[in-house]
Amino acid sequence: MDNNTSEQSLRCEAIRRRLQGERRCDICWDLSRSTRWLDKWWAEYRRHPTTDFADRSRAPHSTPGQTPLAVRQAIRSIRQWLESGQTADTRYGLIGHRAIRHELQRLGIKPVPSLATIQRVLAGYDLTHPRGAAADTAYYPELVAWTPNAIHATDIITKHLYGGHVVQNLHTFDHYTHAVYISQHADKTSAAVRAHLLGTWGRVGLPVIQQLDNEGSFRGGHSHRRVIGQVVRLCLFVGVEVLFIPEYEAKRNHWVESFHSLWVQAFWSRQRFGNLTHVQSEAPTFLRWYHTRYRPPSLAGKTPAQMRRGFKPVLLTPPLRRLIPARLPITQGRIHFIRKVDLMGNIRMLNETWLVGRQWVGQYVWVVVDTAQQMLTIWHKPDSQASWKRIKRRQFRLNEVVHPQLPEFRRNRARCREHWPS
Repeated sequence: MDNNTSEQSLRCEAIRRRLQGERRCDICWDLSRSTRWLDKWWAEYRRHPTTDFADRSRAPHSTPGQTPLAVRQAIRSIRQWLESGQTADTRYGLIGHRAIRHELQRLGIKPVPSLATIQRVLAGYDLTHPRGAAADTAYYPELVAWTPNAIHATDIITKHLYGGHVVQNLHTFDHYTHAVYISQHADKTSAAVRAHLLGTWGRVGLPVIQQLDNEGSFRGGHSHRRVIGQVVRLCLFVGVEVLFIPEYEAKRNHWVESFHSLWVQAFWSRQRFGNLTHVQSEAPTFLRWYHTRYRPPSLAGKTPAQMRRGFKPVLLTPPLRRLIPARLPITQGRIHFIRKVDLMGNIRMLNETWLVGRQWVGQYVWVVVDTAQQMLTIWHKPDSQASWKRIKRRQFRLNEVVHPQLPEFRRNRARCREHWPS
């Protein structure tokens, strides 16, 4: 990747995070850029929403016999926008030359090129692959659930009510039975996530491993080095291990993302909600339908409720819940991260960069942080049939006292750890 492409990627990443509501200082700290730099490109995006954030060429805008540079850049930007699927307008639909030509016409860009010209421009930018075709060549060590409540995935989907009010919808999905727990909040702070998880564990049960993406409220923010956030502390306190999927790879959360789509279609789009309380009052009706009537395609004709028959979950009962303090310590346990090694041979986790080695560039590694031993171990697995290979082991000193786990939350994990590095 040349310097121009790398800088362009940083600009795109900064604006993406700004659109998600992250603080300017957090974005600039993570990307090692000034707030003045961010403000410049934010202004550029506001003026030209379809910009590709490339350095502007000083070449003439038109050349006889050649598609103007501005039109070529617009074709590239529209294709990337359609393919990203980051908005409601692009999550579904086509991304080919006809769709791009329609967008060019809608935006009033002239001259509107022919379909053959659009295809040639896409080929010149190496953008002719279909959506999903540019799959990773490196093996991804996805964790597969082996029993109910083995893996819970939690994610947040933000929705807006008429009038501008925001509803943060937290969804937790059991990979094995497809059972879910949903809750709705006015914000997505760690306090809201804590309330959601406590509700999940009281109704669905405690998982062996809690899978999360790298949302700030999950991980504990984007500023402080080696931060152990409140959500991670809560999981460790009740004996749940935490797994963070790779950064900027929402497809690794595909189970809960699929549930989001179903929820939008079967619940959110079915009526006009007036306020947060209205949404909360209607959610139980949707949950009853989902668990008792809906038959997910991958469950061979069974409902989530039928998949859980005979299963006795470990519930977070009121007496156990009262053991959880308001101010959570760091408890003995394990935090897992799946990361892709970058071009410098590094990975980034907990706001800190760790060297893995250039021989692992482009490969996914599994990182285990053991808070009891205060050690970090990096593992690699080249394919599904191979065994895990330990490639790095480093000290991971914490600035707080690590507390032992309470007997009430201890569970036998000997069999569980057959499924991931240990």
